Amino acid sequence: MKIKQYYRGILILILLAMIPGVVLAQLQSHEIGRLWVTNFSTGSMPNYSPLQNQMTFPGGDFFFQRPKNLERQGIWIGVKNWTDNKGVFNSFFVAECGPGNFEALDYAAPISNKKTVRNRLPVVYSNKVKETRLLDSRTGSMRKADLAADEMITVVWTTRVGITITKNSYAFAHRKYDSFIIEEYLFENTGNMDKTKTTIELPNQNLEGVYFGFLSAFIPSGDYGHELLGGQHDDWVHYYGSTPGDTLRGLWYAFDGDNQIRAFDDIGDPSETTGEFLSPQYVGTGIIHADKSVSDPADDLTQPATINWWPSRHWYSHTLGDPEQTLYAELSSGKKSLGTDVTAFRNAYEPEIQHPMVYFAFGPYDIPFGQKIRIVIYRAAGMLSRRLAIEYGRQWKLGQLEYNGLKGDEAKKAILSTGQDSLFMMASRAEWAWRNGLKAVPDGPPAPGLNLDAGPGKIDLQWDPVDAEPDPDTGELDFEGYRIFRAVDHYTNEYQKIWECGGNSANPVTNSFIDYDVERGKSYYYYVVAYDKDGNESSHFYNRNYQYGLSPFLGARDKLDSVFVVPNPFHAQGLAYGGTIEEDYREIPRVEDRLYFVGLPARAKIRVFTVYGDLVTTIEHPDPSDPLSIPNSADRSWHQISMSWQTIRSGVYFYHVEGWDRDGNYLGTTTGKFVVIR
Repeated sequence: MKIKQYYRGILILILLAMIPGVVLAQLQSHEIGRLWVTNFSTGSMPNYSPLQNQMTFPGGDFFFQRPKNLERQGIWIGVKNWTDNKGVFNSFFVAECGPGNFEALDYAAPISNKKTVRNRLPVVYSNKVKETRLLDSRTGSMRKADLAADEMITVVWTTRVGITITKNSYAFAHRKYDSFIIEEYLFENTGNMDKTKTTIELPNQNLEGVYFGFLSAFIPSGDYGHELLGGQHDDWVHYYGSTPGDTLRGLWYAFDGDNQIRAFDDIGDPSETTGEFLSPQYVGTGIIHADKSVSDPADDLTQPATINWWPSRHWYSHTLGDPEQTLYAELSSGKKSLGTDVTAFRNAYEPEIQHPMVYFAFGPYDIPFGQKIRIVIYRAAGMLSRRLAIEYGRQWKLGQLEYNGLKGDEAKKAILSTGQDSLFMMASRAEWAWRNGLKAVPDGPPAPGLNLDAGPGKIDLQWDPVDAEPDPDTGELDFEGYRIFRAVDHYTNEYQKIWECGGNSANPVTNSFIDYDVERGKSYYYYVVAYDKDGNESSHFYNRNYQYGLSPFLGARDKLDSVFVVPNPFHAQGLAYGGTIEEDYREIPRVEDRLYFVGLPARAKIRVFTVYGDLVTTIEHPDPSDPLSIPNSADRSWHQISMSWQTIRSGVYFYHVEGWDRDGNYLGTTTGKFVVIR
């Protein structure tokens, strides 16, 4: 049964079907560090979609891009005394490109969305099958060895007021700089309103009183932390940078609150099953630079002019019938809000402040025809690690949590607030990187291509050498060695370093490793980083296997006297790694539903029947189209999915196995039974 192949095909079809009007070629994604962001063809994200990185943090989920932390985003451009291409004069006008409306393309026209990389995405093979990446295939990307950042995505689009926007976003692989992405915006008065550059719809018009508004609707952990109770929207937002003593230029950020609906303290969204803190993220967008004028590129520290937020019940938009003057007034109001957490409301779930959208606006600018304004912002995230979210969450659920002299809920709040410290640290590094030049961010060697093969009692790893690659900044050959990281049972679980060579390690530099510390029946996921003399590493995400886990096996048997099923009885256990995974797409096989037929010969045909004799499925061993089905293995996995693509229910099942040896000789048949308890 081609479970993995079918799984992948079904998944992609589901996701594509849920993105109306979006073509993957219009998306370019940063998936190089812990913060993943997808860039759209017009810079706007008007609605939620499963197949895109919405400030995904921490990165690592190549299929679902979870957990998402940004629901919508967009840019407003407000102008005064403006005449449109039909000769109609407008005292006020706002080109609204999301996120409060769903008509972004009516207000913007995409021109290009291109990705430039310092190093190509390496190739990864799992059991001789090439792994693919949905949003980061690098198809059509350009390689530039002296690129200032590890990745740059350039998006160009025009707007209804004749301003062409060029957005350059920069991402980094270095672990100290990989949780922020810098976005540089160039707003140029070109007079162009569409994709055609040769026709200028608004020639020689000087724009006055221009405001640029950046809007974001954050949703830490995608409200996923409420498990089956999603859509609660109990998040606070805060602006940092307006009061004396603030150390950042300006930062809007969001974090989880207590919805006061559950019987326990809901901050951090503890799992009711395991206690794991499911929403520990602190996410936000901050300010780095705003030109003083078209003739003065110095940073105007009086900007942004307006800092504000709206609850979901009171957003402004053309779609909602708001007039132009109202929208312009919002951009130019001069309000300097500090967020919802400083209001009189004690509960983030109250309608008056629930589900806030934040924004800051820069202006007013006068922009003559042919002139431009530059504004630079960043997106950043921080949190305690998932390992600690699980460990502390379990202690909290058991009533045993203590931290810095605090206990219980107070200890939980203190632990979660360390995510704010991480966010502020990344925000300060984003400011530092821009002010000191992006090339000041340390660089590691390129990530090597990786080949993974499962064997009897082992996993073989081989990778391409990168020791001859010079440092992109200095040109020196400063390569030092390699490090191997591994996760067990699921590709989104915590990775641990298991081996390294070169440097101060006891192992000489090599391009291969055999992992013998593996167990039959478990799946393993790997990546290899190269590091230099200063300890700078390549990306921790470039060469991961995620589509196919590697499972060690025993060699094929030459008899049918030891065929059996493990575990038997099968009892539905908790989720892998002690975490909590919500089943958004229930027809997809789950790791925790996997059982094994073991003791098989070189070739076998396995038929599974109900107690009534109905055929559940037929499993070929090996199946050359399924990387989990390995020739000359005694093991064959099955995710308890019937031939009608349904998960089997509790009950007693019988199996019938026909077998052949390596030479094709028929070995006969054997039968048995197993029990499933759900």
